[in-house]
Amino acid sequence: MGPGFESLRMYKNFRRDVIIDVFFLFKFNFFIFLRLDSMKKTIYILLYVFAIVLTACTEVIVAQPADTLYSEKMVMSIYGRQPERALQIIDSAEILGNITDVRADYLRALVYSKAVGSLQFDTAILISERLMQNDEVLADAGQKQEVLEVLLNACRLRKDYEQALHWATQLSDLYRENGKETEALRTDAEIGAFLIRIGEQEEGLAKLDSVICHLDGTMKFNELDASIIALRRKAEICIEKGNYDQAITAAEHMLDLLSDFEKHPDNYHDSSIREPSEASRPNYISFYRGKAYGYLAAAYTNTGNQNKARYYLSLYDNTSSGQSLTGRFMMTPTLEKLGEYDRVLAIYDEVERKLDNDTLNDNFARILKSRARIGEAQGQHAEANGYWRRYISITENLNEELLQGKAHLYAARFHAQEQQREIERQRDAAHRAEASRRVIVSISILIFLFAIYVWRQWRKTKKQNKILAQQITEVSEYKKRYRELKPVQPMEPLTDSPAELSDADLYVYLRDLIEHEQLFLNPLFERQTLIERTGLTKERIGAAFSQGSDHGRLTTLISDLRLDYAVRLMNEQPELSVERICQASGFANADTFTRNFKAKYGMTPTAYRTTLG
Repeated sequence: MGPGFESLRMYKNFRRDVIIDVFFLFKFNFFIFLRLDSMKKTIYILLYVFAIVLTACTEVIVAQPADTLYSEKMVMSIYGRQPERALQIIDSAEILGNITDVRADYLRALVYSKAVGSLQFDTAILISERLMQNDEVLADAGQKQEVLEVLLNACRLRKDYEQALHWATQLSDLYRENGKETEALRTDAEIGAFLIRIGEQEEGLAKLDSVICHLDGTMKFNELDASIIALRRKAEICIEKGNYDQAITAAEHMLDLLSDFEKHPDNYHDSSIREPSEASRPNYISFYRGKAYGYLAAAYTNTGNQNKARYYLSLYDNTSSGQSLTGRFMMTPTLEKLGEYDRVLAIYDEVERKLDNDTLNDNFARILKSRARIGEAQGQHAEANGYWRRYISITENLNEELLQGKAHLYAARFHAQEQQREIERQRDAAHRAEASRRVIVSISILIFLFAIYVWRQWRKTKKQNKILAQQITEVSEYKKRYRELKPVQPMEPLTDSPAELSDADLYVYLRDLIEHEQLFLNPLFERQTLIERTGLTKERIGAAFSQGSDHGRLTTLISDLRLDYAVRLMNEQPELSVERICQASGFANADTFTRNFKAKYGMTPTAYRTTLG
């Protein structure tokens, strides 16, 4: 990529960090926002909206030109025809942020899995194996399915059937977990073929037959297509292993299904993604009919029934498969066994022209081996020997390349694992550093905000205490003037019988007695003191307070009188300590004094004294 892309990457990262920090601060400043007045709240909201709009505009400016070209959609539209261009678009789209790193790796693996050459397949496998260790992929069933499909395809093309079996088993399980039973059966057919290719022929055939039996009788296209794929795999593998009778049965079953689909397409309509349109339906049928005819021709050739072999070969020639160079090349073993040497050699000449100088591959080795056999059959032994020598040389080179490819794959896997571990170590270190930075910033902001909160609460409390202290002092001054206007008179004994006094009158008498004689200043004062002083019963005194007063209880009156006295002392004798005032007011201990004072006045005695000072 050029410097423009690097600049764009730096700008994008900078913008991302700025946005994160801005919103991080806004989140904590929300506590301050709640305490602002209306005008300041309005300004704060406007700034917040401006930040969001600025972020959105920046995103549009960056992303807009990329949406037309550097996107996953563009990659998917060209990767089969222009793999190199697709890889360039993936790199650009990743830098621009149109696709994530994980998605970019998946697309690269997809491109490499469709390329030609073992090294490209190795690259697809390595990328996909790395993705299968990614937490994001493992947590997303859709992404995991896509990666497994790429792995399965790449391993199959590389003919690494043991690894293909491993990934196909995982893919089948994933399909079933997500309710995709038909896709699971389609993959089970692949599993059956892989089992046969690694030597488990009985188990593999049983797997294939189970899939075919399970799909038989269904009348929807998705199941029909899966059944045809399973039958195709069975026919191919049976011809490879020499089980021609089962290959014939499978191919004939394919033809029956295709004929029924051709006659009754509406019965199979299910709107699945695999269902061909009405226009492409004939091509679909022709392609798979061609496959079936090819299998039948090969099977009958190997059983010695040349008439049927030639019959199906003629049918094959009229299908889309039989008219393509790839399809004709695939039938050369059958043509060779039927003695159609000139036709086989003509096909080989055409293939070699297309291969040009790319002769170090399995197809060219197969051509040389076949030319050698044909030369021997035609009595051209010297020419045949030349082909055999070239075949042996290429085979040795291919084996060496295969060994090198495997060594390269193992070394690349080890290197990729080492790189991944190093990346994870660096990522963990970066995450720890970033987390530490954010924790420090967060704690600093919280401490700052807490300090502001404490300071504001202190000022608020101080202001409230000042108002309360002023009110307490005013009440105390009022009571002082009242006492000066109404001097204390000696208490006279009760003249009426207590039973004849109302509760209210009795309460007034008892209140005046306690207040005028300052009985409340005695810390040991209690109801028994009044009983002994007045001769009243406990019940009569209790009724006077509960029924004839607002205090309700004698202890409440005593507490109020003591608190009034304490306030008066604080105002008249500021040199006295709170402890001395507590004792002088009749309280038994400082805790009770403080608790009662705060309950009545809303502040502690110490706070009141401080406010007075």
